[in-house]
Amino acid sequence: MQDESHLPHKPQFASAPGQARKAATVEDAMAAAAELKPLVGKVRELARKRRADLAEYGQSALPPHQRSR
Repeated sequence: MQDESHLPHKPQFASAPGQARKAATVEDAMAAAAELKPLVGKVRELARKRRADLAEYGQSALPPHQRSR
């Protein structure tokens, strides 16, 4: 695979010229994954608590704007 990091970004679609075609380097991807990893556990914990509250209290466990009418 060629290193294209020195080349300017190329649009992937004519309708979206701001979107870059060039993929992140492995190092960039690993750094982003390491940065986001702690958030995964927090999000899963919040989702687990929300599901438990819904199972226990039903729709009344949700804030009013999230309840189905």
